[in-house]
Amino acid sequence: MKDRSFQQVFESDGVLRIPGLVAPALLDSINALMRARVLRVMTALGSKPIGIGSRAGYHEVVQRSPGRFDIPMSEQDLLPLWGKQGSLAPGVPWLELVHAVLGPDARPAFCGAVFSRPGSPAQQWHIDSPHEAPEHRPAHALNVMLALADIPVLAGPTQVARGTHALSNHLQRPGLDHDDLVYQTGTEITPARLREDDTGEEPAPAAMAAGDCLFFDDRVLHRGLANNSDTERWVAYFAYLRPRAGLEAVADTHFEATRSLFA
Repeated sequence: MKDRSFQQVFESDGVLRIPGLVAPALLDSINALMRARVLRVMTALGSKPIGIGSRAGYHEVVQRSPGRFDIPMSEQDLLPLWGKQGSLAPGVPWLELVHAVLGPDARPAFCGAVFSRPGSPAQQWHIDSPHEAPEHRPAHALNVMLALADIPVLAGPTQVARGTHALSNHLQRPGLDHDDLVYQTGTEITPARLREDDTGEEPAPAAMAAGDCLFFDDRVLHRGLANNSDTERWVAYFAYLRPRAGLEAVADTHFEATRSLFA
């Protein structure tokens, strides 16, 4: 990134990791809030049945893949961190970079915590939302993933395939299926398949230290790797949208669940 702006790097690669972006004091505060919420939700889940995928979960928790749980929070839950402006408040470490990619009108979409238990397998490669037009357009959604604790390669950091945000356009490439890209249906679309190089080579996984942030266009192929360590792997996520007609993210339907743990 030496001779290019964050925006230029993001347009070409669709991903960038910034080490140590979040200072220890703020990281501790985020950690405390996130883990308190996770404890409450997982205690309520107990032995209740939960399948794989957002349609099989609850409003409060989804099992993204075996042993990998996603627990959302709201901007209201995070008021102790940044006040009534939420994660759009001045001083939020990643806000300037969000604005550089999505513009000054970017708004929060989702946030929460994801943790994977020891022994959880790697996810399939997937994207978080599909393209809306055959021609490639700038990012409409940006994911910010924050390591809440050190994530060595053994613990299964997030693996991202640079540049695949343009190649994942199913409207431009009829051979790609929307559900296979987004929902991890079993028909895995790998980076090699998108690049049509048949090499089978995959991006090297990158360890993350507590406080590191990984930014990526949500149309980039990515996956959480297997947790082969003896500890849980914890990240916080903050997703933002570029305002655009017809693109409305509703927190209550983010997980596509129809039931609540607290009903």
